[in-house]
Amino acid sequence: MENQSLPKPFALYLLLLLLLALGAGGIYGGFLLTDDPTGQSLQMPIAALEHTPFRNFLIPGIILLFFNGVLPLVIAYGLIVQPAWKWPEWFNIYSNRHWAWTFSLYAGIILAIWINVQLLILGPPYSPLQAIFSLWATLLIVFTMWPGVMRYYER
Repeated sequence: MENQSLPKPFALYLLLLLLLALGAGGIYGGFLLTDDPTGQSLQMPIAALEHTPFRNFLIPGIILLFFNGVLPLVIAYGLIVQPAWKWPEWFNIYSNRHWAWTFSLYAGIILAIWINVQLLILGPPYSPLQAIFSLWATLLIVFTMWPGVMRYYER
């Protein structure tokens, strides 16, 4: 149930923008990698996977599509509508807040892990996009933890 007594904090709009853009980009990139596992559609050389457990980009594409594509869009929907779905509560470690708030924190952590695993597995040369997505992950966490946003999603 939406907390009607509080106005929506500005940081919430920034959080939603980050989640929606992440979701759109994750669906786009994930779809291209699953549709063309060679990586050519995104100009990603298959040689980049040489020291990884993957022979092509299919599995990374599926992971990208779900965790950085579909999930952020579901979270944004949850933050806006605040549906009383039962299944996300199984994963909500903050029972005093709506599940969508907790999941927005998870989205920042998932993105940070995604980028750090990329940095560890792929190694140099590093892309400026990796720095941008590291900052993006940090901002997701910061805006989720913003005091006004935390209060807004309190039960």
